[in-house]
Amino acid sequence: MLGLYGILSHQFGMGVGLSASGDIPQAYAYLPYFFRLSDGFDPLKFDTVVILDCSGWIRTGFFDSDELNIDWPERLVVIDHHAVQSLTPGLHLVDSTASSTSELIWRLAKEWKVPVTKEVATCLLTGISFDTGSFQHDNTSSATFQAAAGLMEVGAGLNKIVSGIYLGKSIARLKLWGKVLQRLKYDYNRKLSVSVVTQQDLKNCGASSDDIEGLVNLMNTVPGTKFTLLLTEERDGQLKGSFRTEDNSVDVAKLAKYLGGGGHKKAAGFSLQGEIDIDGDNWKVI
Repeated sequence: MLGLYGILSHQFGMGVGLSASGDIPQAYAYLPYFFRLSDGFDPLKFDTVVILDCSGWIRTGFFDSDELNIDWPERLVVIDHHAVQSLTPGLHLVDSTASSTSELIWRLAKEWKVPVTKEVATCLLTGISFDTGSFQHDNTSSATFQAAAGLMEVGAGLNKIVSGIYLGKSIARLKLWGKVLQRLKYDYNRKLSVSVVTQQDLKNCGASSDDIEGLVNLMNTVPGTKFTLLLTEERDGQLKGSFRTEDNSVDVAKLAKYLGGGGHKKAAGFSLQGEIDIDGDNWKVI
């Protein structure tokens, strides 16, 4: 999103607004244009809306349904590396072979023959690095490395990216991760690693919801694990589930869809009503 903002506003002189639902982790505050992000969305102010990496209206967090009967905006563009809901109208730029939406934005910049600044490059390389697990996931292709090389050539801030999203872990975050890993359970039949985060955990550790990010990927490194599930209590009484896998025989998007969520084959999520009851080393969802 931030990379596309830099291209449209600075290379094409467009008036562009940025909006994302929910809390944005402060670990990404190093990104150019980060503080231009808003959590509000007034589509009547724009003649074109671009949905990035959401696959449909409902995934944006601003709407309750993908089937919307609306007369705005005049133009809708959906750019994604996930499958897009068929109910979602507009022009779809979708390539499920791409590592990330950031890789698609890089391709667009090359197609448009516009210069990519070091600020835009830092944004796009962050997106590629995050979605590939720092080039460890099997969605990493030769095209992904070529895009990363091109972004490095124009000045992407690799040191800022590494420090911001991989090395910068607070004491509160490490305490939280330790608590959650301590109660991790392994299902030998399903090859599933699962654990939970409660609101009380966050309070006791002095952590925030930002500090949960990356934990499910760490859980997925347990030897023998085919897929991982992390359940997190939200403030509104909802449970957020995050699935991850590196096993080609597992499609966590199908599991998430069964629970009312979505995503892609290797990373997906869902939300449902419930809370977590902790009893010593044991826990259950109620």
